[in-house]
Amino acid sequence: MFKFFKSDFFNFEFLRVLDAAPFYGSETGECLVARTKITDGDPESWYHAWTAEAERAVSVGEDAVKHGDRVEASWAFIRASNYYRSSEFFLHCNPQDPRILNAIQKSSDVFERGARLLDGELHILDIPFEDSISLPGRLFLPPSHKQVTDKLPILVQMGGFDSTQEELYFYGPAGGLPRGYAVLTFDGPGQGISLRRDKTRMVPDWERVTGKVLDYLETKLAAKHNIDMGRVAVLGASLGGYLVLRAAADSRVGAAISTDGCYDLFDVTKSRMPNWFIGGWLSGWLSDGFFNFVVNRLAASNFQLRWEFGHSMWLYGVNNPADVMRQMQRFSLRLEDGGEYLSKLKCATLVTGASDTFYFTPELNAERIFQKLNHIDSSNKELWIGQGVSGGGLQAKIAALALSHQKIAIFAAAKINGVNVATASDYQHMVTNKTPEFLAKFPIGKVPAFEATDGTTIAESDAIAQYVAEVGPRSAQLLGADARERARVRQWINFTDSEVYGNMMGVVLCRAGFAPHVPEKEAAAAKGLNFGLGVVEKWLTGREWLATDQLSLADLTLAAALYWAYMHYLDDKRREAYPLVTAWYLRTIGAEGVKDVFGPPNLVAAAKEFEP
Repeated sequence: MFKFFKSDFFNFEFLRVLDAAPFYGSETGECLVARTKITDGDPESWYHAWTAEAERAVSVGEDAVKHGDRVEASWAFIRASNYYRSSEFFLHCNPQDPRILNAIQKSSDVFERGARLLDGELHILDIPFEDSISLPGRLFLPPSHKQVTDKLPILVQMGGFDSTQEELYFYGPAGGLPRGYAVLTFDGPGQGISLRRDKTRMVPDWERVTGKVLDYLETKLAAKHNIDMGRVAVLGASLGGYLVLRAAADSRVGAAISTDGCYDLFDVTKSRMPNWFIGGWLSGWLSDGFFNFVVNRLAASNFQLRWEFGHSMWLYGVNNPADVMRQMQRFSLRLEDGGEYLSKLKCATLVTGASDTFYFTPELNAERIFQKLNHIDSSNKELWIGQGVSGGGLQAKIAALALSHQKIAIFAAAKINGVNVATASDYQHMVTNKTPEFLAKFPIGKVPAFEATDGTTIAESDAIAQYVAEVGPRSAQLLGADARERARVRQWINFTDSEVYGNMMGVVLCRAGFAPHVPEKEAAAAKGLNFGLGVVEKWLTGREWLATDQLSLADLTLAAALYWAYMHYLDDKRREAYPLVTAWYLRTIGAEGVKDVFGPPNLVAAAKEFEP
């Protein structure tokens, strides 16, 4: 994978900012400008580069406000918030640096300016905790046209070791609101502005925290905002994935999503240290003084180690590395009596891991967590280990957009036809598909690639979709009952490939932050897509489906190709020209079986536009 920095630490944090681009948390061009100003391993250059981009984005937002452009103002303020958040990140070796609180306060303030301009409602919360401490929170409510049920299901999202409530927006509300979910975010003890301003410290028994948050939700918010307390899900990533599992023991939680979390924080830290060193300290053979001396000497020449222990001492409220290690021993899902905290969980649980992490490896964490959930029925739990960037291992499926489109049509056809299709969890792109074993089955070395239980192997997404459509009891519906219908189905599949898919990518990739905006290319793609949609609009006059008198593979293929267009390009204004296409699209993705694959409709209200 291409790296922006030689340092894994700086490269990871740069990608962390860039990853928010699909949700307006960054602009690719602005990130590249910042990169030119940053010296690898230098926290001062990092601070100044991102502060400059934040201030520039605020200026763009202010100008948009003056011109009455709410959409551009919202996007600009939200990405400015993310730049401010990132600017102070590497300053944590010295928590007394006044720039830290100043940057996070700006991040919070400008985020709220941007969020108030979004569709839907934003409510600022002050959640009572303990000892007169309150936790800052936000309740996001979807716009009325996105509310698909009488009462709103809700995601309660929490941060982790070093995230802030503002950053959580890109991983919770940005995806939940368009799907009709209410989302509650908060900074708990030791997180975000609660750590920086209120001097709170992280606690291992996080159920104390989320218990208070759920109490507040149940008694103060649910009735007022029509929230369904029977449909509460909790979500968190990294250390937040551990915190989520602590929260999930609450009987009010119906589902938990633990993203790349840890089972035992001390075990993770031990695994990165020499056995003689950590073992000697644990046994008492090496004193705290010697342990601290060694860590501090190593940290003097290793910025990542210096930052990790500096942030940890601040987070836990201790002043030396040995005490950090003692605090870490408290963050475990293994109980002191040898029992398992996870045995308390009764809710549906998704556990994920990341194959490319340098922190919480799947073997020591995600897989271990999943094994401890053996009391939960297999239908109510799932484990997913992301494999590489292009295999969907990074946030927002960066570099896997085309792959996800291809999968949608295949899985939708399989769902309708009652065919069970599973993905290979150990697949690693550009590794697995280059092995002799893979090439013996699929000589072209491309994905998607399909292998049936009888050994049949098929490559190319179109061919795979046709196969899964043909082998089940509803093949006549999906592929056509006679020669005329089969030809018509094939006609529209070919039309999608030649007239729609490439043009869709041309208008979507630049808006989703995956490619630079080239005006000439975007204009040509928009013209081509408009032509294709115009053809479909005319054809659908007096018709319910594309090729036959019922839903077929032609409908699934075109709907899959338009999925990202409706999410990023075909906004309220553009959809006015294609009412029949939009009605057909909603009918297709809402069909029985198909809706399980596509999910609820996600129609962009106002697409991102570029300056001339």
